[in-house]
This record gives sequence, C-alpha cells and structure tokens, in this order.
Amino acid sequence: MESKRRKRNVFLFGAGATLDWGSPLTSELTELILASGFKVKDSDTTITQFIYDTLIENGYHSWDVNFETIINVVEEIIVFYGKFNYGEHFEKNKLPSLISCFFTDRYAAELQNFSIRGGEIKHGYQLQIPIGVDYDMANNAYQDEPPVQFFFQHLLNVLLTTISQRITQYAYHAEGHTDIDENSEMSVLFVKWMKQKKERGNLRLYTLNYERIFKVLLERAGTPVFEGFDCGEYIAYTDRLRANVPKILADDINDVHYNLHGSAFWEVLDLDHAQLPNPEIVLTAFPHLPINNSPASFQVEKGKTIMVTNLITGYQKAQKAMITPFKQMQAAFDKDCCFADNIYIIGYSLGDEHINESIKTALRHNSGIKITIVDPFFIKNKKDFEIAIKYYPFKQTANFSPTNIDGNRIYSYLEGALMVYNVTFQDFLKMQTDISFRFRFNLLND
Repeated sequence: MESKRRKRNVFLFGAGATLDWGSPLTSELTELILASGFKVKDSDTTITQFIYDTLIENGYHSWDVNFETIINVVEEIIVFYGKFNYGEHFEKNKLPSLISCFFTDRYAAELQNFSIRGGEIKHGYQLQIPIGVDYDMANNAYQDEPPVQFFFQHLLNVLLTTISQRITQYAYHAEGHTDIDENSEMSVLFVKWMKQKKERGNLRLYTLNYERIFKVLLERAGTPVFEGFDCGEYIAYTDRLRANVPKILADDINDVHYNLHGSAFWEVLDLDHAQLPNPEIVLTAFPHLPINNSPASFQVEKGKTIMVTNLITGYQKAQKAMITPFKQMQAAFDKDCCFADNIYIIGYSLGDEHINESIKTALRHNSGIKITIVDPFFIKNKKDFEIAIKYYPFKQTANFSPTNIDGNRIYSYLEGALMVYNVTFQDFLKMQTDISFRFRFNLLND
C-alpha cells in the first residue's frame, strides 16, 4: 500500500508565541527604548523620548507609537543624512540621500548632540557623545560616513543592543549555561505538539522573534531542525558561521527553523577579508550586542542608505529582507506558504505586510490550504475583519462569518478553511495534545 504524502506544515510565530518563556510585551520594549540612547542637547530627555513626544504633538496617537515606530524614525534620519560611496574615486562619487535634496531637518539643533574628537573630519575620525565628551563605545569612521549619519548609526546600535539585552534575559543559550527551561510545562507541551505534527508531515518553522528557543527545544528532544546555519543547539565559542544559502534555497522537505527578522545570536561583520565594506551576517555562540561592532551601511535602493543589522525592526523590514540570509529565508517562507497543507499563525499581530503578502498569495493559488490562527484577543479585537481584508480580499466578506464550535474558544470560517483558536498558546497546546479533545473535534489525522 502506497504511503500517504507527508504534509507540509508551516508555522509562523509572532511576539505572542513566546510570552510564556519570558519574552517582553511590545509595551515593555517601548519603555526600554524610550529610556535608552543619547540625550538631546542641554536636556536629560533622551532622543527617543523626544521623538515620541514630537510624534504625539504632530497628530499621532499613543497607541500608534511603539518601539518600532521610534526605531524607524532613527533609521529614516540615517537615510536622510546618508551618503554612499561608489566607484573607484570615492570623493568624486559620493551619492547623497535623495530626500535630503528636497527637505531640511527641523530638529537638528536638538538632536545632533555630538562633536568630532580632535575637531577634524578625516578618515577614521571618532565622535564625542555628548558634545565634548569622549564616547567609550565610539567606532572609527572608515567608510567616509558623514558625522550626522554616523551619530545616528551609533544611536541605532545602542537601541538594538537594548533589545538584545532583554532577549538575553529569557533566551540565553550557550554551552555551559542556558535560560531555556526544557522541563517547563510550555516547553513540554510545545515539543509534544511538534512531535505529533512530525508524525505525518514536516516542520517548517518561521519566527518573527529574535531567539532560538524552539530550535533548542527540538534539538534537545531529538528532532534536529536546520536554522540556516550548519549547527546543532550549540555553536563553538570562536565560530562565526556563514549561512548555508544553497541549502536554504534548495531544501523544502526537511525540518527547519528560520528567523525571518534576524536573531540576537547573529552578528554583522562590516568588512570582508580584504577589509572592504561588504557586510555579512554570521551566527555566533552567544547573544550579540550590536554596540560592540562598527555600523555597516548598505544601499538596496539607490540613494537610500540603510544599516545592516542583526535584528530587523522598525518599518524598513521589506528593504532589509533583501539582504542575505534574510532574503533566502523569506523566499523559503514564500514557497512554503504557497505549497502548504496547513499554516499555523500564532501570536502574530498581522502588522508586517511582506509577511501578509506571502500568506495572501498562497491563499489565492492553493485551494486546499488550511489556516489556523491562535490569538486570545482575536474576537475581542475583531480581527476577523482585518483577516478578511488582508488575507481574503478575493472572497465575499458577506460569507466571512464565524461558526462558533466550542464556546468562546474555537471559531470556524469559510467552512473550516480558517480555524481560529481564541485562546492563549498554552491553552491551544493543551487542546492539541489532549487525545480526548482531538478525538472529539476530529483532529487525530490533521
């Protein structure tokens, strides 16, 4: 008898998926970012708080401004002041920002709280931050970066370091010490569910978070998953692992765990072996603090200088997703969604349009796909309307009405093509690993 085809199971994990392991809420990261970084001139106010206050004064509501919004403003200021060298004669071929040709900086006097060490802008200069004070973490400007661009690149590194430090508090994992409890109830439930899904299909895990928790748990449970780099749960202390790009692109049947928005364990090498500006992202043994590295610039679009960072946040995600290995992992996600049997969306707020586009495209071209969403606030926040607009624009919204099949916990849409679990991830895992529950709802062969 011919064996059944193994199912392609795609899992998308957002910030809400790891709360039980100790990950921060958006509100916590926002507070951390507001308290981090450099100060505006002649004030104890941080630049990030100044940005927040300015956005509110100019019509934004507080619920529209979080840590990603603030980081995006910093990144756009880098774009505004950025100049990028190209060609053999750098001085004659400095490409300025396109937008700086048309607009001016209204807040330069407040925000540009730095000076040049020694007073002379020359190759390898360093910044003093604040004005007149040597900065302990100052890097050398070896790529002819304009001082203002260089200042905000330093600031961005500080903010990303703040996020990395918070990730370290719950997701640190290296040989000799780990903060990941494989025996916690959540860890045990997660591994049990993954093994259930693996019995009849493969595991294609994608996370928008910045850690390796699910990779580590599965490795420890005897289920290896490829994370884009050739390694197990540990990386040797001195290793800087290059991404196995051919394998990311070629493999679509093995178990994987990809960080679509980067990882605290990744590091950006700003120079290549010839000491030329050619950034590359590598995997390291420990969570990496960007403040320890020189800023690395890149132009995906002509005239728009962006930072190459190990963490993608803010609103430049689509542009930064064009950098290796983000680009190849996004391509793998795109392909997996299009050919998936099941897509599980857990703890994701629907806020990233490049992610939504992959799912929407899959729904248009894969009539047999089934979507499962886990979100305890789905009904309260009326997310079904947002889902209908973003994922099913080709369906008649009149047909997009829920069928309540288990109290206030489970809803079915489109005759079961979309299932919503209006519960926490932990409660969902308990349901999925409960044989009686699975039998009652005919989930034993899903």
